[in-house]
This record gives sequence, C-alpha cells and structure tokens, in this order.
Amino acid sequence: MAKLYDRDINRRLIERILESRRFIQVLYGPRQVGKTTAIKQVLKEIDLPSHYASADQPTLRNEVWLEEQWEIGRLKAKENKAAVLVFDEIQKVSDWSEVVKRLWDEDTFNNLPLRVILLGSSQLLIQKGLTESLAGRFELIRAGHWSFSECQDYFGWDLDTYIFYGGYPGAAPLIREPERWVRYIQDSLI
Repeated sequence: MAKLYDRDINRRLIERILESRRFIQVLYGPRQVGKTTAIKQVLKEIDLPSHYASADQPTLRNEVWLEEQWEIGRLKAKENKAAVLVFDEIQKVSDWSEVVKRLWDEDTFNNLPLRVILLGSSQLLIQKGLTESLAGRFELIRAGHWSFSECQDYFGWDLDTYIFYGGYPGAAPLIREPERWVRYIQDSLI
C-alpha cells in the first residue's frame, strides 16, 4: 500500500484544532479528494483524544445518534481537559445543524474544550445547515481537487498529465486504462 500523502489542509486542521476552542471547523469538498484521509491523519498526529463518527450508514442518521456521539466526545474532553469530535458525512443526518447548534452552544456555555470538526461532500446541504443554524459558529476549510504540485509530488505527474486528467486522486491509478478512468469519473458524479 502506498504511503498516504500529507496535504496542506492537514497543517491547517492541526493549527485550528490546537488553538483555543473558538469555531466549529468544517472540512468540505467534492467526493474522493481526501477529506476523511486528511482528518484521520491529523487525529493520529495530534496529542489530543478524539472520537470519529461517520454518518455513512443509513440507520445512524438521526438526532439521537448525533447526541450519543457528542456525549462520547464530551466525556473525553472532561477526562483529558480537551478532545476532538469529528462527524464525517454530516449532511446525511436529518436536521443535523439544529442539533449541532444546540450542543455546541451548551458546551460553549459550560466552557467545555471540545473541538468539533464536520466533514461533508454535499456543498448545498452543508451550506444550508451552516447558514441557517450555525452562522458565526464555524470556519470553512475547502478540500478541493489536488494541485499540480501535489500530483507531481505524489504521482510523479508532469504538467500535461495533470492538465489532461485533473487533480482527482481517486482516479489517478486508472490513467493507464482510459476507458476505466472515464467510467470512474462518470460514476463519481452520480
């Protein structure tokens, strides 16, 4: 297995996690550009306890599940004087923004040093929840397609290859099989 690539967004996430608790950090961007990989790398690197929860499974998408996961994060923060709580694919949870607002505000009132990071790939769903309920409580970190320098460093691409195939890391191993590459890209847009 190839070594995971340490992107610039990793440094930004670490800096914000290690600051005093101020805002919810929202890591968003298209599918398969490395959001989950980045946060998992960051959680291994920082010296804080953490809890990672993914809303990928349909049975988990509700308010009770969010509250349960948040309580795990709270317990870790109380035991260790700080902790990080990550929700991946947050947009898949119904009415997530109202629950997150309520819990975040409770922790703010109680001075609980729980850092919260939300990951999502659907910009419209994320933005709707953020602007409706969480205005003033979050910062955005965009995880976009990979830059030319990232593709050059990790895949050894020259500029022509990057221009033709773009910075979509999930599809990079398929560039020697053009038909398969096209299908993968098309299927990713569904």
